[in-house]
Amino acid sequence: MPPLIACAACGQHVLTSACACAHCGAKLKDCGLRASAAAAIMGLTLGGCVIQGEPEYGVVVSYDDEDGDGYYAQTDDCDDTDAAINPGAIDTVDDGVDSNCDGDDNT
Repeated sequence: MPPLIACAACGQHVLTSACACAHCGAKLKDCGLRASAAAAIMGLTLGGCVIQGEPEYGVVVSYDDEDGDGYYAQTDDCDDTDAAINPGAIDTVDDGVDSNCDGDDNT
């Protein structure tokens, strides 16, 4: 396993060779223009995802919200292709659709 250190700004684990924290973007050391350009590109590619850090291991997990309802298929949205179906939706009784993702159409 590569050597890790804790980021002074957020406490997340990062590689000792990192110039900036992958979790919060804090500068860890001066690496010149090359690192800054890479950080900017990385920021642009992660813009459409929700990032959640796993502080125990320093692993970054990203989830996509395909239907834009604020819920994620990987965590709790039972149909991430329909924004009307999510854990916060009001379920219409016996309409054949489990709108609130509780596993039952009768609530």
